[in-house]
Amino acid sequence: MLSITIKGLCAAALLAVLCASASAQESKHPPQSLRDPILGLRLPSAGLKLDPVPEDIRALCAQMADSETWTTRQWIFGVAKNSTDTYYLVNGYSKRRNPKPGERPYLQHKDGGVYKVSGTECTGDPARETFVVRDPRQIPREVLQELAQDLVTRLARAAGGEQRLRAEIKKQRIDLHQLSPEMQEAFKPYFGLAH
Repeated sequence: MLSITIKGLCAAALLAVLCASASAQESKHPPQSLRDPILGLRLPSAGLKLDPVPEDIRALCAQMADSETWTTRQWIFGVAKNSTDTYYLVNGYSKRRNPKPGERPYLQHKDGGVYKVSGTECTGDPARETFVVRDPRQIPREVLQELAQDLVTRLARAAGGEQRLRAEIKKQRIDLHQLSPEMQEAFKPYFGLAH
């Protein structure tokens, strides 16, 4: 019985490591581009027209907060509010404080996250998963819609306008038909997506 439990724990640990490495990319240098957490659209880091996550919010959210091992830089791709909570759609990268020989210091996150801030509490989940699961008990549909609309607005600004965003989506071969209904609705005026 004990060996079955140990094997199960080892398998879970291995799965966690594989998932973490699959959702991030390591490098020797700071990322030249930043990925939006839903489409995976790459935006040049130099002159990025996105707001950084405020330090007090970043410090409040354990997944984004600096630690003894990592410092983290995150940017806002969307914000939504209801009467009690603020939701942030974010992505960025982390840097190891003291990399060991052979370790690459920078870790660029591919998926980003959606973080819910309620007073002094912060919880978060992977961004794409949040829009795929669409659990109204976790995040109300109206909040998903508002995050999706704000993402479109911020991406257009970061890309340098609607036409440049269209061109980047086409150039990077982003498949908009694979998006959640909220994202398809938000992108519809820009890209002519059907329901």
